[in-house]
Amino acid sequence: VTVRLIPAPRGTGIVSAPVPKKLLNMAGIEDCYTSARGCTATLGNFAKATYAAIANTYSYLTPDLWKETTFTKSPYQEFTDYLAKNHTREAGQKQEVKVY
Repeated sequence: VTVRLIPAPRGTGIVSAPVPKKLLNMAGIEDCYTSARGCTATLGNFAKATYAAIANTYSYLTPDLWKETTFTKSPYQEFTDYLAKNHTREAGQKQEVKVY
């Protein structure tokens, strides 16, 4: 038996058969669709597959579990003041001088 858990919009509740619904409620999942393949009449295997599907969801990193990133300045941002003070552009374009 394979069980697939599909995220549902808030307020939907758990849309599944009674066996997975009990396990998902115990796991604290509020909104979820489920899809099952195989012989779901054997409740022990169905419950075990549901438990395995719930266990596999903990391998995903959600944004609240991401590490805090520290951004460093690029060299252009870091040395902007130095470049602005020491390197100036000439006002006009250089024109070719013809020598006869």
